[in-house]
Amino acid sequence: MKKVATAFLAISLLATTPVFAAEQESNPIQQEEEMTEQGKDFSFKDLTVDEIMAQKGMKSALESFYNKFPRTKAYKIEGSKIQRIENGEEESEIQLSLIDDEKGAFVLYFDTKAEKITKYIQIEENIPESELPSKVQASLDKIHNLSSEVKNLKVYRSSIYFSTIKEREHLNQYSFGFNESGKVEEEKTNDKEFAITFDQTGKVRYFFFEKIPLVDLEGNTKEEKAQDLLKRLYGEEANEYKIEKVNEFSKDDLDDENFDSRRGNIVFMSTSSEKEPIVVHFNSKNELIGCGITSQVFLEEAGFLQ
Repeated sequence: MKKVATAFLAISLLATTPVFAAEQESNPIQQEEEMTEQGKDFSFKDLTVDEIMAQKGMKSALESFYNKFPRTKAYKIEGSKIQRIENGEEESEIQLSLIDDEKGAFVLYFDTKAEKITKYIQIEENIPESELPSKVQASLDKIHNLSSEVKNLKVYRSSIYFSTIKEREHLNQYSFGFNESGKVEEEKTNDKEFAITFDQTGKVRYFFFEKIPLVDLEGNTKEEKAQDLLKRLYGEEANEYKIEKVNEFSKDDLDDENFDSRRGNIVFMSTSSEKEPIVVHFNSKNELIGCGITSQVFLEEAGFLQ
């Protein structure tokens, strides 16, 4: 549970979307004790529990949250202070993880100026496939059809993420991890595995294969195969997407362990400004290994559109 919650918080800290969820989870951020510069407009610092509770307005905000979710009062608290420039103004918030290794976790966002929790994400663990909405199950079947090896893997992690902003619920997201043993592996292994996230409509938000290249995609190049992958996942909607940029990483960009498996990505932009970009990943053999829906802001900040 802690591994999932920590990874999810790490993604939040970087203001990314689930497109890089598995990469963050398999390679957690090593935060420094002092304020760490992540860029000119973003920094964060780990906080102790005492530092969290000393924040003005925090105690009353947490008490209100505990009244809504009484069980969380016994959860362990972890947190970081985030500072960033947004629309030319400095924003400051504290992101908290309330964690129970068995029951789940909440990620809370405390606005230090307003002195209140502005949004939270609820994470529930160990969701059986039998309880999945039919649309989500149908999308999982699409992924199974991308590689015969996937069908033999077992679930080792399953979660539902409920996102609430200003008391308004947003789309739930279902996240799964599969590997050969069906168990959480603390150490790096050579197991085949994959991670995937859907929203409640069944739309694939993200998936990533580890040591399982995609096969039987139409096309002679990785770009043509990537277009076919989008058609299989998103149907007619894929016709709205065109390749914007192909990024190939050098060994200076990645460590030796990740170089072969994460060689680069293909950025697809929609002709509709309302549709989010999609990134398809490939390895050193130009085999497709996953894709995910992201945001243009993240792509620009990561340098993937330069």
